[in-house]
Amino acid sequence: MLDFTQGSSLATIKTVLFTTVLLGTAQLLAGCDSQPANSNKNDNAPSQTDNIDKNTAEKDKASINSSSISPAPISPANVDKAQNNEAEKLSNDKTVNPSGYQKLSFGQIITPELLNELGLSKEKTDNEQCYYVSNPALSYVDKEYGKRASVLYQIIDNKVALIAIQDPNIPFYTDIHVGDSVTEVMKAHNNELNYEVDKYAVDGDYYSLIANVNFEVLKEPQLGELLKAENIKLNNEEDKLPIQIEYHIKGGQKLNDYRINSTEWTADKQSLLKGEVESIDIGLPDAIYLVEGCS
Repeated sequence: MLDFTQGSSLATIKTVLFTTVLLGTAQLLAGCDSQPANSNKNDNAPSQTDNIDKNTAEKDKASINSSSISPAPISPANVDKAQNNEAEKLSNDKTVNPSGYQKLSFGQIITPELLNELGLSKEKTDNEQCYYVSNPALSYVDKEYGKRASVLYQIIDNKVALIAIQDPNIPFYTDIHVGDSVTEVMKAHNNELNYEVDKYAVDGDYYSLIANVNFEVLKEPQLGELLKAENIKLNNEEDKLPIQIEYHIKGGQKLNDYRINSTEWTADKQSLLKGEVESIDIGLPDAIYLVEGCS
């Protein structure tokens, strides 16, 4: 009995060991089969998750770059020009200046449609080559003449040639107003003004002080002559038209000279100047040199 028992035990042990080995081998094979399909590829190759992250990053980068792209740079000259144009427009609306006043500029072509659009009235005249227009809504009451137009626009050959200020409340770019003294006028122009006596003022009580705004005279005109274009040199290439200012002075006195050029002033002559501004004209020399309006 003893030998039989020992042999059975040995057989049992062998059976158990064999079963354990089989189970272990089966588990090992099952573990190998459960590996991902791409586990046998190069370990350095990017995974699907890596590709998704990379694509997202590239899209984000492109989005940031596209949002940070600024428009093509604007030339400083164009910016300055635009700002100057805007400033000039605002200035024209409020102040009479070498460019013009409100919506009219020197040299601008005038048509009946434009006058109607701007609400400007034309004076009654048979002279279609030279006449005045004004804004009925822009007027004042003068002590001597009653109700008058604050500003007159002189039209010559269908173009704006001159702007005349009659109202003391209309601002002028030199800061001179109707009613200011001749001393203030001379000071505003550093005493560089031409003096001319009105042809009807035998006692010199009415005279003009004339300033060249944007040009110099190469040759002074003779008495009674107009300033010729060939005798003018513009100071700036952007200036297309020469502009002059004429201050009409009343309350003066007779001087020995009918005319004094801006370079011929002496302290004695300046001390004799009297009077105050009656009106201010600014415009083209051809209009300034007209003796009587459109004559």
